[in-house]
Amino acid sequence: MLKYVQLPGAFRAILYKAPGQIRGKIIVSNSAGAWTDGNGDLTQQGGQSFGGTLEHVVQNHDQIKFLAYNNVPPGMPNVKTKSNSKGVIIVQTTQNIDAASWIVHTVPGFPAAKTGYSWPVAENAKGHILICLTISESQINAIAASLLRAEPLVHYNDIPETETVGMQYFKKLSDGQFPTVPPYLSRQSIKTAAQAAVTVNVYSKSAASRYEIYKRVIVKALKKTIKVWSRRDNKLKGDCRVVERNIRLIKSPARVGDHDTNLDADLTNWAVSDPGNIFCLIDRPYAKNQTVQSAMAVCIDQADIFARFNDIAAQVEDCPAILYKAPGQIRGKIIVSNSAGAWTDGNGDLTQQGGQSFGGTLEHVVQNHDQIKFLAYNNVPPGMPNVKTKSNSKGVIIVQTTQNIDAASWIVHTVPGFPAAKTGYSWPVAENAKGHILICLTISESQINAIAASLLRAEPLVHYNDIPETETVGMQYFKKLSDGQFPTVPPYLSRQSIKTAAQAAVTVNVYSKSAASRYEIYKRVIVKALKKTIKVWSRRDNKLKGDCRVVERNIRLIKSPARVGDHDTNLDADLTNWAVSDPGNIFCLIDRPYAKNQTVQSAMAVCIDQADIFARFNDIAAQVEDCPNFFIVMI
Repeated sequence: MLKYVQLPGAFRAILYKAPGQIRGKIIVSNSAGAWTDGNGDLTQQGGQSFGGTLEHVVQNHDQIKFLAYNNVPPGMPNVKTKSNSKGVIIVQTTQNIDAASWIVHTVPGFPAAKTGYSWPVAENAKGHILICLTISESQINAIAASLLRAEPLVHYNDIPETETVGMQYFKKLSDGQFPTVPPYLSRQSIKTAAQAAVTVNVYSKSAASRYEIYKRVIVKALKKTIKVWSRRDNKLKGDCRVVERNIRLIKSPARVGDHDTNLDADLTNWAVSDPGNIFCLIDRPYAKNQTVQSAMAVCIDQADIFARFNDIAAQVEDCPAILYKAPGQIRGKIIVSNSAGAWTDGNGDLTQQGGQSFGGTLEHVVQNHDQIKFLAYNNVPPGMPNVKTKSNSKGVIIVQTTQNIDAASWIVHTVPGFPAAKTGYSWPVAENAKGHILICLTISESQINAIAASLLRAEPLVHYNDIPETETVGMQYFKKLSDGQFPTVPPYLSRQSIKTAAQAAVTVNVYSKSAASRYEIYKRVIVKALKKTIKVWSRRDNKLKGDCRVVERNIRLIKSPARVGDHDTNLDADLTNWAVSDPGNIFCLIDRPYAKNQTVQSAMAVCIDQADIFARFNDIAAQVEDCPNFFIVMI
């Protein structure tokens, strides 16, 4: 009788070995309520569960046969392969016994077939996962079908053809006959062999698919947000653009039970769904180059297993909402959409795309993507010197054109000549000395027409647009905006209200005026709309002053210098114009300075009604200038 695991009363399903440990933490299939300590060193076969599981792989047994695959096959140095998959399919050939198992793991050069147990000592310093799924033999063909897309390097197979009669995919796998024509994706579903069978979905893609497995395959299949633990490059970032379809990156270091792990040493790539109950082991890191590599994800739908990994995933990186770069800084301070309780440090230089949040947000603006289209406007368009325009607005409207996906974002910012469309990320170095703000609002596509209606009054210079008309059918204002058809007759004012795409949606009111209105946007538009006093941070001329003549409708000017978190800013170098209401909870970014000449210029204000965002800017606005004195002369 085949006995893979020599542990009475329990079947050990998952082992997670943290970096620097020689014993792993274990989840057992019938008692996954907690991580339990492995009872032996992985360096020795005896005394630990996977040593027993692999007993008849590393040694001979007449009735145990297996197929092993590994991109680093044991004893075969410098082998090139398209795959990163590692695993073993084990079959018991005893007559009238239906017993098999599938081991999926991350350990290079392990296990060696029929030559004795030999754990690679170099892997002690690294983090690894080993999963053992007990299955019936009827599930093997579905596993093989998925593996075909991943193109694994099969280095050993002695499973007799009599055990796999009619299994065409297994035959192709064992013979190395990988598909060269579509479909390039595979989704297979298997069940474990137990009374309480567990569903396991296996997703795989070939290199020819050009798909990014985390977002394009896993998120699309699960229809949920995922939290990802994986080594990363400096290109792929967390992605919060699609509601309930986010990719949230788990913070490093983390804890597996009472063992420490970190992304520098941990070679595992895994994800959990949000909401549960799915855990996935993926054979490729969260990196851009896996779009041109084969990849596979094994996703287990089981609440307790999910819970153990979700414990590790307790801390995730935040989604960016607002970045404020103070003068002289090359990293900004960030307010994140789901945790705006404090300014946090930007995690990368704005001069480089990699490592900082807005580099990821703009990834498909500065580079090509078949299903990401956008309209960009800037009064100083990239690569077009000395262009005259009536507007001072800068921003990008981004749309995902994937069928049945409603995803868009609106980036509003203050940076001249940025971003350049489709020509690579290029931050204007001259702007390092200046203060700037970048805001990213995640929206549904239905909000785009309202944004366009406001932009029409501001008359922006649109320098790039490739959003197909099929995405904006019925959006008359967007059509006029993209065609440059600005209104020449009243009304000269616009007030539009949109909401962000989130479970806790935030209201954003957009106020704009054309030059023909002759209105002063701060008092005549913003104060009038908000019906509150505002505190204003903006460069000033020597004509417009603070205004305290109307009770609860004041304009109070914020003193310079000021502090953005622990960064200094001042009005000589800061190009941002913004205001906060008094009382809260409104923050507005305005595209014109507080100066008299803006009465004859178009202008726009984007006002966000959110208490924490307001609080961060209100901290900066702590010191305001005194109200001007007014004298009444009696004659």
